[in-house]
Amino acid sequence: MLKKIDISRNFLQEHVHLLACPYCQSSYKEDVVRGLVCQNNHQFDLSKKGTMHLMKQPANTDYDRDLFQHRFQLAESGFFQPLLDKIAEYIRVDTDKLTVDIGCGEGSHLAYLQETYHLQHTIGLDIAKEGIILASNHFGTTNFWCLADLTTLPFAKESCQQLINILTPSHYEEFNRVLAKGGRLIKAVPNANYLIELRQQLYRSNKERQTYSNEQTVSRFLEQYPEATVDQISYKVAISPERYHDLLMMTPLYWGASEEDRIYSVEHPLTEITVDFTILVHQKD
Repeated sequence: MLKKIDISRNFLQEHVHLLACPYCQSSYKEDVVRGLVCQNNHQFDLSKKGTMHLMKQPANTDYDRDLFQHRFQLAESGFFQPLLDKIAEYIRVDTDKLTVDIGCGEGSHLAYLQETYHLQHTIGLDIAKEGIILASNHFGTTNFWCLADLTTLPFAKESCQQLINILTPSHYEEFNRVLAKGGRLIKAVPNANYLIELRQQLYRSNKERQTYSNEQTVSRFLEQYPEATVDQISYKVAISPERYHDLLMMTPLYWGASEEDRIYSVEHPLTEITVDFTILVHQKD
């Protein structure tokens, strides 16, 4: 049985023509041994886990191992499954170009899509090291995982069939560069009712933060891509006390709540949660 590092080496060897150096955007030398070496001799080595660091410098992030472990547990329960099935309606399976999850976290979204819809040529990237480590631990043999920054994507021009962008920032100039003709950018943006029950509970003492609007994010996307498809999905999830705890510990909403409201929310678990998203889809001409 091949080790993770060998599986990743084989992946890189097969896809080296679709990758580019994040420093200088030059192509890589074709012979992949320890990792990647670009034409200007920037070198990126594979870790023993088969992951790769493709960032210019480490990122400062509040997303730690515990948060990603809670997100993994919640995702495994099927919390995001209807959302991912809706996203899959816009994914092309029969392609020899890349499918990339930008801001993949611990990898559960991409792993579900890859396994359920038999995707090939899949890469998950994130700036959070702990997320990529967990992704490799849980799903390392079916997808390639790397540390990378969306402002300097490590892909060649027009190398990606689809970019998946769930609950994460965007960099449209880079997205436009790496999307192939006919390729799609699929962005999932939370709506006002996303986790509304939790938002109201965590901000019991701060009424202003009980509401949320995605208007600015959606408007910016549509300014970039006026012909984009706009889709919606909303559903409710019955949630156990264990998964409620996972949700509480993984959401940034918890960070901004007062200590009093945090304690109240821990002691009063919700039993049903709303998931509500706008899905924005741009197809490149």
